[in-house]
Amino acid sequence: MMRRALAMLLICTMLGSAWAEAAHRSIAVLEFRGGSTAARGIGQRLAAILRKRTSHPIFDGDDARRIFGAKLDDAVARCAGDAGCIGAIGRRVGADAVLLVGVSELGDLIVAFQLVDSASGKVETRVADSLPRAGEPDDAALEGYLKRLLPPADFVRWGTLRIEANVQGADVTVAGSPKGKTPLPPIPVQAPQNVDLRVSKDGYLDFRARIDVTPDATVEVRPVLAPRPGSAWYEKWWVWAIAGAVVVGGVTTAVVVTRPGPSSVPVDVHF
Repeated sequence: MMRRALAMLLICTMLGSAWAEAAHRSIAVLEFRGGSTAARGIGQRLAAILRKRTSHPIFDGDDARRIFGAKLDDAVARCAGDAGCIGAIGRRVGADAVLLVGVSELGDLIVAFQLVDSASGKVETRVADSLPRAGEPDDAALEGYLKRLLPPADFVRWGTLRIEANVQGADVTVAGSPKGKTPLPPIPVQAPQNVDLRVSKDGYLDFRARIDVTPDATVEVRPVLAPRPGSAWYEKWWVWAIAGAVVVGGVTTAVVVTRPGPSSVPVDVHF
């Protein structure tokens, strides 16, 4: 039993670490313009959509300039789309990846996107499209490009539940799914979502609550499990029966127990 519990704790920790790493990969969104003035602000719009639809930390052009310096645009232009060069800029900015959008005109408006891993300087995915010169991609079109560049899991937003119960070895269930025994690592939860939380242990009253989990936030819940009436030795029915037999000679003794009121739900939310 102990080995199984330790194995479950290790698996939860590994899954939690993998989730955290994937969900919080930072991305810098940069523009490269080939003499075109069309689709102005496309990089800022892409960054805004990524902030809204994913849990990735996002650097827009202004953020990147504050870190890199005023010559960021010149540096991007000198790279001319070379992935190794763009990756080096990403490392200097402090981003795990760079989403480079190129805008040019060859009769039509050409928009090209490439996602570059900063550490390796290699292109992960590419998307390009040709649009009428007078037309510019709306937000729905930009989100469509992003969904072709990034995996579907990136568009699932997450929050975190941190459970700090007053007893160890209590079973924790979130939305009907067992998560292990206390103490346990933070639990990733798809957000936004209202989830049912249950913390239970033999000899204690169950703790139940409905928790509102918001994207990119950690909700700390501190359940207090109260001892179940009758769990103490002097509350056992057979102890009272024996005592009654000795004291009153066969008179049945009834013990009426009043269930405590609902537990309060101490919750802290950290963004």
